[in-house]
Amino acid sequence: MAKAVLIQQYFDVANRNTAGLVLLFEEKMWFERPFSYKSVERAYEDPRVVAILNEVFDMTQETVSDKESSFAPDGTGLPTSMKKNWESEKNGDDHEGYDYMVGMSGTTYGIYSAVEFPKNPNAHESPFFEPLLQRTAAHYSSIDLVSGDSAFLARDNCDLVIEAGGIPRFYPKKGITLKRKGSWGWTDMLMNLIENPQGWLRDYHQRSNIETTYSTLKRDFQTPLRKKIKKRREVEKHARICDYNLKRLCYIRRLEKIPINWKAN
Repeated sequence: MAKAVLIQQYFDVANRNTAGLVLLFEEKMWFERPFSYKSVERAYEDPRVVAILNEVFDMTQETVSDKESSFAPDGTGLPTSMKKNWESEKNGDDHEGYDYMVGMSGTTYGIYSAVEFPKNPNAHESPFFEPLLQRTAAHYSSIDLVSGDSAFLARDNCDLVIEAGGIPRFYPKKGITLKRKGSWGWTDMLMNLIENPQGWLRDYHQRSNIETTYSTLKRDFQTPLRKKIKKRREVEKHARICDYNLKRLCYIRRLEKIPINWKAN
């Protein structure tokens, strides 16, 4: 069932088409038997499928866990209608018709290290930074740099990056001060911007890579989210992230000659 879910999202097709693809790939994908489109539909509510997809997401990061050390968080909206475009409408706060997503990805290989799907489409991104960073730190051997836009600018977030062993680079807002208020990481970050603005901005603009990951994700999955039941839609979104990471691994394996140890299993 988990394989069928990943196949459906990869080919961006409906349940009936997925049942046909299961029959087509029965031998290559080691399906024991074909099943109906209703089985595909119900798979999105199966807790075993959710557990397997979580494991797949973790596995996609093993290959670069000791090679990636620079990360960037950001948020976006996943459309539920063909009539919606997040980038053109977000300035007007017209978030109806979107499911919100906040993710963190590596800036070198473009693989998502952690994702959150807030229930409130108007939620602020900053409160999700801590769980994203914690999950990233659990998967990767080191964190050297974390760069984010002004939505993540906060003393607490600077401290979290320092505790994880990295250097924070959050774009400053107008009116902020150097007052540390208990956060040495905050003051050090801003002082470094004053003393070496070009070097600071060079570090900061690595975050542009997560914009590329979102652009690629939306081009890979151009069809809006299909599932109407909220619980199933959560699994649908997660499956798309898994498929995206798997695609990135295929590119990395070919272009960077990085072996994938679990691909034969």
